[in-house]
Amino acid sequence: MSVSSNAPDAVISAPCDHHGPHLHDVHALTQAEIENRLLAAEQLCATKGARFTPLRRTVYQLILQSDKPLGAYDLIQSLQDSRAQDQGNKAKMVAPPTIYRTLEFLLEFGFIHQLTSLNAFVPCCHPRDEHNAVFLLCNDCQRVQECSGMPVQEISSYVKQQAGFEVKQSVMELKGLCHTCSPSLADAVVQG
Repeated sequence: MSVSSNAPDAVISAPCDHHGPHLHDVHALTQAEIENRLLAAEQLCATKGARFTPLRRTVYQLILQSDKPLGAYDLIQSLQDSRAQDQGNKAKMVAPPTIYRTLEFLLEFGFIHQLTSLNAFVPCCHPRDEHNAVFLLCNDCQRVQECSGMPVQEISSYVKQQAGFEVKQSVMELKGLCHTCSPSLADAVVQG
């Protein structure tokens, strides 16, 4: 099921107003940006008639606050730790299927992306826009950047029109070294 991007004007969490190709660090969110994203998610779910449950909110918040991609079992451990702090030995265990259903919901609504090579999740830099993105994954520092506005959409359109293949999910991941980890490339970086 695809979710359209008809978010209400009251949503104030547009992460950027760039047009055309540009680059974002997926983990460089301030606390205010995180709160805005959570509010926007709640509002979008309300307009779509979907429930933004406390668990969905918490998992999304953990992904937004993380400084690295998180796998399902990382999320389970964080939730268990949090519940143990709050409830002690009486804390209810978090079941993997529950987390996977929550992640599927967040993916479906475009709030997060799945990095298939890492089997991990990162926040989407443009959560209200249906789009294809290219992810740059640094092998050294684990930095993840989302490239938006790249011609990935053109590839998807070509495949649909020429091969009669309807793309349901598109994730392109490029692994290597970021400009910080590869000083020889630092001078060549074009800032957008």
